[in-house]
Amino acid sequence: MEVTFLIGNGFDLNLGLCTKYTDFYPHYIDDSRFDSDDPAVRSFKQLLRRGGDYDRWADFEAALGEHTTEPPLNEADSLRRCLQHFKRCFAQYLREEDRHINFEACGAEIARRFVSDLYSHLIYLEPQACRRIQTCLPAEKLTHYNILDFNYTTVIDRLISDYYDPDDHRDEHLRELIHVHGTYDSGMLIGLDNIGQVANPDLFADSRRQRLLLKPLLNQQSGLGSDLAARECIDRSDEICIFGMSLGKTDAVWWERIGQWLQRQSYRQLLIFSRKTGLDPLFWDDILDCQESVQDLFFSRAGLDTDLWDRLREQIYVPLNAGIFHLEPVFGRYPHSFRLDPTPHLEPMLLSQQKGAPL
Repeated sequence: MEVTFLIGNGFDLNLGLCTKYTDFYPHYIDDSRFDSDDPAVRSFKQLLRRGGDYDRWADFEAALGEHTTEPPLNEADSLRRCLQHFKRCFAQYLREEDRHINFEACGAEIARRFVSDLYSHLIYLEPQACRRIQTCLPAEKLTHYNILDFNYTTVIDRLISDYYDPDDHRDEHLRELIHVHGTYDSGMLIGLDNIGQVANPDLFADSRRQRLLLKPLLNQQSGLGSDLAARECIDRSDEICIFGMSLGKTDAVWWERIGQWLQRQSYRQLLIFSRKTGLDPLFWDDILDCQESVQDLFFSRAGLDTDLWDRLREQIYVPLNAGIFHLEPVFGRYPHSFRLDPTPHLEPMLLSQQKGAPL
């Protein structure tokens, strides 16, 4: 049997890292460490000040496409410079956040609890849902797990490489860990899903310009294979779990892929771990309404016909506010000097050898 986890920013937030867009936004706008002499970048920051206080990363990405009719995002050269400056600053910010986890003190414990939750994730469902899933899925002794990491941080990489011992788990095997959108070291994919999300399509007349903003296109043309490997993981899975992701439209290609995967076999199961504040366990009608709203959002993002929705609901579970991956590490937050790293010089051959590094 094969289980694939799609893991987003909610995982890093559970570790206490300040990786929300609203965490980085004030640093990028007002912190002198992220200043630039480039007029286009200064104009971009002014654009963000006028309306850039978005709740989620997906909202920020969508806004990039909406503002391609306005300077400085309405010209390819200035758009490129703005995006590269933003990515470079955000990469440095994330490196600093990664340093806040005291791996020496708590890495082994975080890894133990992470792997335990990964392999025992069904305990976070209602008992009846857990039994139903176990009945539907293939009864095989060995379960293979894949992780599609949509974060730019490398926390999971370090937990697995430094603290995970596969010999401790006879019936489970961690097969693949894939950074779908790169990391802060190997390059980032920040942008949109398709040209239909761009307000100024005339600006993107050829593929060279389109890959400035279209994540699937840049992923494909990079030739690194992370997109292909991720699709193969999804296609061969029996169960898929989504954790810490907002189901944003700027990642529609993945929701569409999962929607196609789900409808091909009735035994397949999809779990969407979601957070919702203000729910009272006294009112199960509100809880069920919330779960169906998450299902509806997935159906919409996946582009599934409405006549399929009722049938596919039987294959989708929405655990709300589950305790999975609440890892609560020991932190080593400390004052330290901060300097924006100089632009690295990478030889062409070295760049091509970096697995998961988009161009």
